[in-house]
Amino acid sequence: MNQLGTRIFILLFTLILVSKFARAQEALKPVKTDSPLIIDGVLDEEIWQNTPMITGFKTFKPDYEMDMGFRTEVFMANDEDNLYFAFIAYDEPNKIKTSVAARDKIRDDDWIVVYLDTFNDKQTLYSFYVNPSGIQMDGKLAGGRDDIGIDMVWYSAGNITDEGYVIEIKIPFKSIRYRNDDPVVMGVIYGRKISRFSMEGTYPPLDPAKGANLLTQMQQIQYGGVKKFTLLEILPGVTYTNRAIHQDGELKTDINKAELSLTAKYGITSDLILDATINPDFSQVESDAGQIDINQRFDIFYPEKRPFFLEGNETFNFAETGQRDAIRSVVNTRTIVNPLTAAKLTGKVGARNTIASIFALDEVPPDEVGDGAKNAQVGVFRYKRSFKDDSYLGAVYTSRQLNGHFNRVAGLDGQIRLSKSSTLEAHYLRSYDRDSTEADVTRDYSAKVGYSRRTRKMTYGASIANISDFKSDVGFITRTETRRANVYVSPKIYFEKKLLKRIDPIFSATYLYDKPSALYEHSYWTNLRFTLIRNSSLSLSYNVKNEIFLDQKFNRNNFRSSLSSQITKRVFFDVSYGQGNKILYSSDDPYQGYGSDASASLNLQVSDNFNSEWRYTYSDFFRTSTEEKDYDFSIIRSKNTYQVNKYLFFRLIVEYNSFSEELASDFLASFTYIPGTVVHIGFGSLYKNTRWENQEYVPSNNLMHIQRGFFFKASYLFRK
Repeated sequence: MNQLGTRIFILLFTLILVSKFARAQEALKPVKTDSPLIIDGVLDEEIWQNTPMITGFKTFKPDYEMDMGFRTEVFMANDEDNLYFAFIAYDEPNKIKTSVAARDKIRDDDWIVVYLDTFNDKQTLYSFYVNPSGIQMDGKLAGGRDDIGIDMVWYSAGNITDEGYVIEIKIPFKSIRYRNDDPVVMGVIYGRKISRFSMEGTYPPLDPAKGANLLTQMQQIQYGGVKKFTLLEILPGVTYTNRAIHQDGELKTDINKAELSLTAKYGITSDLILDATINPDFSQVESDAGQIDINQRFDIFYPEKRPFFLEGNETFNFAETGQRDAIRSVVNTRTIVNPLTAAKLTGKVGARNTIASIFALDEVPPDEVGDGAKNAQVGVFRYKRSFKDDSYLGAVYTSRQLNGHFNRVAGLDGQIRLSKSSTLEAHYLRSYDRDSTEADVTRDYSAKVGYSRRTRKMTYGASIANISDFKSDVGFITRTETRRANVYVSPKIYFEKKLLKRIDPIFSATYLYDKPSALYEHSYWTNLRFTLIRNSSLSLSYNVKNEIFLDQKFNRNNFRSSLSSQITKRVFFDVSYGQGNKILYSSDDPYQGYGSDASASLNLQVSDNFNSEWRYTYSDFFRTSTEEKDYDFSIIRSKNTYQVNKYLFFRLIVEYNSFSEELASDFLASFTYIPGTVVHIGFGSLYKNTRWENQEYVPSNNLMHIQRGFFFKASYLFRK
């Protein structure tokens, strides 16, 4: 560890030791029932008449401590196996925004949510969302990032009434991780969104001095009489794939195979879980949406969607990494592409220690293997020690090795809550990389410290970072060999007018030293964000910027704008447009250019059961010296879903990419009883502007069917 890393570690540890103790809150105590409740969205069980009722929701969006306009009532209960929640959300029935949608597709609807800090340690929380139709969305929040990719087994029902809507929720203790004490103590916040008012509120109300930091504002809830159990889940699955590709003038079968897979989950304790899989099926039910991937300086990041990796994935969130950082992710599980076998251990050891580890044998593409082994060995270990509030100190280790090459990363990170509204974050990482058994090991580092303060009236912060030629085969890294400093400030201006609710100006300045060229960059970014009614927002920004690429300095000044709105409860749209200077990222001859980028989308909830999404994306590039157009292309995507009920849907996706001149179509019939117990049947085709002529493929104005595929997938979750 070099001198900077040592100083960061000492600073983190010292600040944790001098932290003050949090003030205890009076705990909520749900009513215990001896018999399971029926989840049907009708509160006719006697238990709901006898349990204490909670109300008094206050807003935090668009402003804090305002009445929501409609009353929300919450009821709580439990038996030895399950948590129960019930909500009465008063509203005008004809104005409620809801849909019978696929799981996790309700973000733009009205909804209620239960946030649970199941360990009561202010480090991680589960989120359980339900819209008025009873459709679920769930996620896990840690390190300031909310991941809705996780799918847990829980039950919900909704019912629209003459006075609003009613929600019932059942969450099995087996579906969450918690300390199996007596009583079981958790943290809870209840939330509600009213879409047409662009409004969200909570109980207990959030403190404006703390901002929208949920983890430090949870209220304790105690559950008694919880049955101790040993979790065991077995998930066998079968897939069949048939794919044909156009070769030598005709479609020929390329893949025709059936495979079995087996995944198991074992609860060593109620808070420490072991997962293992053999020959896992990592086929994605929905492919990643097309993105503009031409003339990109860095690879495009795609989020993890595969269920095996999702539990405990939030533990890999690392301080001072993210979308705008050189290190976007220290552990990017999508680098594990096709494992033959894998194991994962996640959870708690003691009250304050969190661990997560992965080991996988990953099948390597033939062009990477050569004459050596065909499987790369991938290992990951993560440790976090929690302290007061959401403060923690953590460590990470990752490794990938194959045929003499290895890459290893080790480091420390931490977050300290300095006050109700301010935090300090830092990380220090070292990478060790060797190309072959004969090569020397290269050692590089990344270090960053950041301070932020968030309150009702103001958000501001600063960070400094220093990174050498850092390498990570398991992470996601963009730009290295730089030193960077950033400061930003964002005051918040509130309005009581019906149309305009809030304005968030943002001013940011970034200075970067590019080590290979010894040149400096700057970026002065100004943005105005307007929060409007009907879940609407308008954003305008201008950036005075330059950028170093291959030892040359280029002008990157640009303007961006975007507008989105829920016009009616069935029509949502967003549009964006940008114009400015660009770089042609060529490793041989980069040059200055300019151009525009635009996108538009329309989401039509044609009925409660049928949704149609349309999206158009466009980009072009002109060479500044000659004003000649180098390229322009667009992507058109249509996604149409008919949701028969909460279990079954039919979906058709059609996408055309004008740059590759390809048209793709994917049809899917999907039945999901609970996560794990599923049946999927899909058929896809790919067409291209080409034809077979004189024993070769040549461009054509007509589309040729160049690829087709069929797949079937079924799995069943056995749970004890």
